[in-house]
Amino acid sequence: MILTNEEAEQFYDLWIPLLDFVNQKYKLIKELYGMTSPKGLPLKSVVLISSKLWEDKEVIDDFVLSGFKKMDEEETAIIRSWKRAVHGNFIVERHLKKGSILVSVDNNEVYIVKGIYSSWREMLENFPMPQVVEAALIPFRDSIIHDGIVVPYNMCLGKNLSEQSKQIYLAAKAAGRLHYDL
Repeated sequence: MILTNEEAEQFYDLWIPLLDFVNQKYKLIKELYGMTSPKGLPLKSVVLISSKLWEDKEVIDDFVLSGFKKMDEEETAIIRSWKRAVHGNFIVERHLKKGSILVSVDNNEVYIVKGIYSSWREMLENFPMPQVVEAALIPFRDSIIHDGIVVPYNMCLGKNLSEQSKQIYLAAKAAGRLHYDL
C-alpha cells in the first residue's frame, strides 16, 4: 500500500523544505542549501540531515515558527505531527494490503506502514524476508509512512528470530495493538 500521488507530492512538498531548514540551521551541507525536490539529492547527505532532525525533533517547532515555508493549518499540523516520529531498527515481518508490518526491535511495538511512491514490497524485493531495516516512521494524515530513507541490513534472520517476530505480530493483532497511526 502506498500514498496517492497527491499525498506523496504533499509529503515531499513539506519534507524537502524541512530538510532544507535543518540543513541551513545546523550548517551541514552548504551545497544543498535551497533544496526544492527529492530528485538528485545524494542519499548520504539526506541521511546526515535527517539524522540531525531525528536527534533534535524540537527543530520542527523552529521550522514552523520561522515562516521558512508558507503553510496552511493542515500542513502545519502534519509537520508538527512528525515530532511523534519513531526512528530505529525494525523487522519488516510481512506485507499486507493495508501496508507492511514492521516490528520495533527496541520494544516489540507493531506498526502498519505505507510506502510513499513505492510499496515496502517493491523497496525490499531483492532482500530476504523478514528483513531488518533502519527507518524513521512518521505520521502522515491517518497513516504511518517512512521519511523516504529506508536502510535494509540485507541479512537473513534465523528461524527462531523469524518465528519470534511473527508471533509478536500475531499477538499484537489478536490484542488489537497494531499501530495504524502515531
